[in-house]
Amino acid sequence: MLDVRSPNNSTVRISTVKIAVVHYHLEPGGVTRVIENTFDAFAQLPEQTKFVALSGRPYQGKNIQDVAVVEGLDYITPSQTVDPTRLRENLEKAARTALGTAPDLWHVHNHSLGKNPALPEAIHQLAERGHPLLLHIHDFAEDGRPGNYHALLPVRNRLYPAGSHIRYVALNRRDHHFLTDLSCNHPNPILLPNAIPEPPDAKSPLRTLNLPEHLHLYPVRAVRRKNLGELALLAAAHSDLHFANSLGPTNPEFRPKYERWKAFSAERNLPITFGIGENPDLSFSEVVNASQALVTTSVAEGFGLGFLEPWTFGKNLFGRNIPEVTEDFANLGLELDHLYSRMELPLELLPKQELESRIASALKKLYVDYECTLPESALDMAKNSICHNGKIDFGRLDEPFQEMLVSIVSDSPDLAVEIQTQANLGNLSSRTLKTNAFAVRENFSQNAYAQRLWTVYKELTTTKDDRVENLNGNILLKHFLNPVRMNLLRTD
Repeated sequence: MLDVRSPNNSTVRISTVKIAVVHYHLEPGGVTRVIENTFDAFAQLPEQTKFVALSGRPYQGKNIQDVAVVEGLDYITPSQTVDPTRLRENLEKAARTALGTAPDLWHVHNHSLGKNPALPEAIHQLAERGHPLLLHIHDFAEDGRPGNYHALLPVRNRLYPAGSHIRYVALNRRDHHFLTDLSCNHPNPILLPNAIPEPPDAKSPLRTLNLPEHLHLYPVRAVRRKNLGELALLAAAHSDLHFANSLGPTNPEFRPKYERWKAFSAERNLPITFGIGENPDLSFSEVVNASQALVTTSVAEGFGLGFLEPWTFGKNLFGRNIPEVTEDFANLGLELDHLYSRMELPLELLPKQELESRIASALKKLYVDYECTLPESALDMAKNSICHNGKIDFGRLDEPFQEMLVSIVSDSPDLAVEIQTQANLGNLSSRTLKTNAFAVRENFSQNAYAQRLWTVYKELTTTKDDRVENLNGNILLKHFLNPVRMNLLRTD
């Protein structure tokens, strides 16, 4: 039994806590997996909970049993935006229909990302009506997404509500630090790393798979920040291996760049396959099990699932590190020192004036898009961050520059050796594999995740609601909008 506060402040004793989980969609991907894992984890706990997932699109998966499609919740542009009050009413109606009563708690994912300008206002209205809210932040409109940020202009001063009945969740220590600064005198955000479920049983009947030998799999859907050009670079430098990513993009805006990488790689005869997981005759686990190792070249992550999951499959991971994300993992016992933080090539290989002009132009546009004044020293700060000692970090460049360098490396055995040395794709010791697999299972199990989340649920449902204040989102923007974080791969 649990005593909870209703929106009118009366105390109600309930045997089952009812939770409405809200996200724009339940398409395959990171947030959907988090929701699926949450439902799976709570199914193993003795605590009595009843969930419904509210989505803007029908769910095509099998892991979530209770799903309601809510009109107006899907991705939508500012010009097509729906009435926020109507959206809030649709959410409430769908939740009541599925749960039998109003939810005891609303668990909302990425409400402030700017994918639907009506959602933040609808959530703010729920807060004003006294509903306990858990606002789970995976990604930020303030982090290299100026289009999303601009879409939020009408609701920007109501984007981050605060009150004793509202808590924020961060995935990593960096985001937790930023959100703590934002929260000021209100309850601190909660640091809640995602759960890493055990992979499915790999003891399926063996069959002959038509897959390349020495496969190094990058198990991601293609989006720009995943840095597919660096996967092509690795392929150009390792003719004895084969590289592949899993899935093509769902975002139509990235489709032309994705198709260009496919065409370019074919033109250069690189040992790389794009969208290898789209073969309907192959399961994801089969492709993973057939891989020699997994790789990552991503330049930005909300949580960093790709740094943890490979070890549970019994596979080594190679590629690019993101220290601000993986610092937490290292503190928990994962050994990731073999990953590289920069993939450097001689700066002289690129046209210096064109590069500097591109950085300056991108910086100026970024600050204009975020409606901020460009610092006087911004260009020098950005250049010094991208370039060190006559070397440039490949992962900080946009696609045209990346193509130039991949072409040069594919024709230069000496440069290929440099890339091989930096990438360090050799075998790791069995001890490292076992150590990292143990660290993941010990710290990121579904059961541990559900127990931590249940503690938060209990706290929120027993908290007396009070008046709602609005936090100053410019604090987050100041953290993210920094010239030293400049990356041409994350600009328009």
